[in-house]
Parts: sequence; structure tokens; C-alpha cells
Amino acid sequence: MDNAEKIARLEDIQTKIEEQVYEARGLLEGTGITLQRAERYWIAQILTALDNDDEYVGGSMFSLQDSINELKGEDDADSE
Repeated sequence: MDNAEKIARLEDIQTKIEEQVYEARGLLEGTGITLQRAERYWIAQILTALDNDDEYVGGSMFSLQDSINELKGEDDADSE
């Protein structure tokens, strides 16, 4: 598997995880404190681990998007 294929697959995984987290969040609508806790802890942790471009304060030291970006840089270097 070359870098382009790895990047495409990682981006697909990233999208699917994000979709699933938002679906889970939707299932918690109307649950009051349960939703609030989920948003403050595991939802925020998962989404900021995927990328730091989210509504939650803080972020991950190294996100999935950072890994994708590094692979994109390696891919550019390999093609030169």
C-alpha cells in the first residue's frame, strides 16, 4: 500500500469515526447531565484526537490529522 492509499484510508477512517461519534451524541439528546458529561469528556477527547479543528477547547498533542499531514509530506518528498 503506497502513501496515497494509506492517506485515503486514514481519511476514510477519520470520517467514519467522526460520523459515529456524532451519531452517539444524537442518541444522548434529551438525557441532560449524561449528554453534558459525554460532551465534556469522551466526545471531546475523541473529536480532538481526530483533528484539532473542532468546537471543543483544547486539543490533542498529535492528532490523526497530524499523521495524515505527515504522510502527505512524505508522499510529496517521495515524488520529487
